[in-house]
Amino acid sequence: MNGTAQISIDRQPASVGARLVSGARSILRAILGVGLSLLAGTAAAQEIGQGPVRSVLEMRQQSAVVQKFDLSCGAAALATILRYQFGDPVTEREVAAGLIRRKEYIEHPELVRAREGFSLLDMKRYVDGRGYRGIGYGGLDFSDLVTMAPVIVPISPIGYNHFVVFRGTLGDKVLLADPAFGNRTMPVEKFQRVWIDFPKIGHVGFVVTIAGMPFPPGELAPHAEEYIAPADDAVREILFHH
Repeated sequence: MNGTAQISIDRQPASVGARLVSGARSILRAILGVGLSLLAGTAAAQEIGQGPVRSVLEMRQQSAVVQKFDLSCGAAALATILRYQFGDPVTEREVAAGLIRRKEYIEHPELVRAREGFSLLDMKRYVDGRGYRGIGYGGLDFSDLVTMAPVIVPISPIGYNHFVVFRGTLGDKVLLADPAFGNRTMPVEKFQRVWIDFPKIGHVGFVVTIAGMPFPPGELAPHAEEYIAPADDAVREILFHH
């Protein structure tokens, strides 16, 4: 996803112990207690008509487009914004096909891989062509993201650059719609560390608007229960072993 600096970036807009149970008996009691609590909670939910408990996978992929193609995190992040903020039912494949129509990529398709994916400029051209207005901001700080959310941001969490959708924050956690995984949480401190700080334009973010005016977050508005999504360490463990 190299090439972020190509876009015309606007400057900053006006707008962040308990011990482990020891001993086999204690562990067994804890497991049994949790199991009974879950069973009781499920039964109670069914009695009052709340329906079945959602699976972890359903929670992880709700309101998030998970990428199916290599180097398409930008396309999946943009599809997440368009589908779940604006109700525009595009797919990752459709967005990627639109992004790669750029003459430069048609003549030299290897550029996408050389640049590690699509750029913010590619995203802007795509959404502008669909009647929206994409705006890239530079010189942002964390509080700006909270105000602007949902916003696409570039991060470098485990040695490679990657686009995610910043959805919001609760306490010391941020909620991300990550194209590589789905909804995930990350400590604020860790997010601020991996959010890419470009030499000339600082921290950047990309929002989609209607005629330059902010649009409500729609289905991307975060909810408290979503902050139980897998934490960063768990995500890294899954990604490395699959």
